[in-house]
Amino acid sequence: MSDKPKEIEPLLQVKNLSVTFQTDDRIVNAVNDVSFDVKPGEVLGLVGESGSGKTVTGMSILRLVPTPPGHYDSGEILFEGEDILKMRPEELRRIRGSRISAIFQEPMTALSPLKTVGNQLKELLDIHHPDWSKKQKLDKVIEWLDKVGIPDPENRRHQFPFQFSGGMRQRVTIAMALMLEPRLVIADEPTTALDVTLQAQVFDLMMKMKADKTSLIFITHDMGVVWELSDRVLVMKDAKLVEEGPVESLFVNPREEYTQKLLNAVPRLDDVPVRANHEFPETPILETVELQTWFPIKGGLLSRTTGHVKAVDGVTMQIREGETLGVVGESGSGKSTLGRTLIGLENATGGSVFYEDRPIHDLWGAQWRPIRRQVQMIFQDPYSSLNGRLKILDLLSEAPVVHGIIPKTDPDYVANCLEEVGLKAEMMYRYPHEFSGGQRQRICIARALALKPKIIICDEAVSALDVTIQAQILDLLMELRERHGLAYLFISHDLSVVKRICDHVLVMRQGQVVEEGPPSQVVDDPQHEYTQKLLAAVPSPGDPNRRRR
Repeated sequence: MSDKPKEIEPLLQVKNLSVTFQTDDRIVNAVNDVSFDVKPGEVLGLVGESGSGKTVTGMSILRLVPTPPGHYDSGEILFEGEDILKMRPEELRRIRGSRISAIFQEPMTALSPLKTVGNQLKELLDIHHPDWSKKQKLDKVIEWLDKVGIPDPENRRHQFPFQFSGGMRQRVTIAMALMLEPRLVIADEPTTALDVTLQAQVFDLMMKMKADKTSLIFITHDMGVVWELSDRVLVMKDAKLVEEGPVESLFVNPREEYTQKLLNAVPRLDDVPVRANHEFPETPILETVELQTWFPIKGGLLSRTTGHVKAVDGVTMQIREGETLGVVGESGSGKSTLGRTLIGLENATGGSVFYEDRPIHDLWGAQWRPIRRQVQMIFQDPYSSLNGRLKILDLLSEAPVVHGIIPKTDPDYVANCLEEVGLKAEMMYRYPHEFSGGQRQRICIARALALKPKIIICDEAVSALDVTIQAQILDLLMELRERHGLAYLFISHDLSVVKRICDHVLVMRQGQVVEEGPPSQVVDDPQHEYTQKLLAAVPSPGDPNRRRR
């Protein structure tokens, strides 16, 4: 008679957790009677739409829900047998960072703007390893900045967060979470701002920690990431746990219609483009010729220029009326700088930019005003790109008044803008914080449309949205393209999305275009080694060969 395998004790047990928030007029159920456990070395995927309760569930484990307005109504959170909800503040400080750590979605709010990146990492070591020497701490900081792909970590550690790109800031927060080698990592959309190759590099780090019995709760809207990393999946909807199970069985045979909806919304590399072989006018509406945007590197006591960062280095491209041009590449490839240069937010240092055959690369100040009416931009983060002190009525009226489209704040004009992006007119009297992420991004699109532009530059405009909201925003952008004849410059690190909606694709690396063509050619039959590398790193939900063990 064989011995029965010994049951592995869970590292974490969440039992009947309920969390509510008290607002001015009602009580909101954020988490409703949720129970699950996490075993040592297990990767648990936690998925659901925006507002499903997944982030509040993750933050409750570290007791980071602000109370008030939040309140833990019931339940237990047992970590290594101790109830976190009953711990004293000093006990919580003992486990936060060293035993349980978190990677937050928005790195700009997770990092202090007043301290260098190196000092913020060193602070963790000062608290949890006070007996280490200064050199040991410095070596550890440099080691982990290098592990998460920060170039030249010895020098970059002296810089402040604002001197890093969004993807680099996120890598710093990942280093902060993993550096002390905790037993449990709660990762809330940790790779949203990362391109696919850096994402793969971070996944490799996480898998090494998993081999050392570190557990991971991966909160994400990216079902491809869930497939690649997770052992089990929890699906949340309306604050409740609606489905759970091993990742393979849940992807192949989901029980709930809601889970099937999430899976169907995932863009895939084998998707058929929305339109193929579409005809466009020969004359471009926007064109660059050998465009350069270089940033000086200064050093020494006199801050002399010692070199340049060649963010955009000799890019030639064209956008025609009604065309969607996709720009893809790794973090730091220059794609966002290209978009910002086209609209005058960065100064071109060489080459030319033409709008309707008119050179615009040497415009200054108020000269940009008529161009910016025609070329608008939607930024990646809808949270920071809307002024939180203004109501939507004022946010959407401001630019049309400045450009003389309307004489003064006009509720009827704003109502039309909101209705065009699928929002109700009465929403104009609310503030940005009263909207979900998807609704805020719709407001950003409405603000861009309010000036009746001919071109919209979308800088990672859907990367922070969950898959169902992302699908809705992409459908909206395509509908508006057909309705108004808009042209888009669509900057993204998601090759699946680019293939679906773009008519032409540029692949950028280190400021230069290394490959271009229609999406069916660039994505399905890449010629350049770099493009092949990008495609090889894209998660592929349902492909058993792409599961990490």
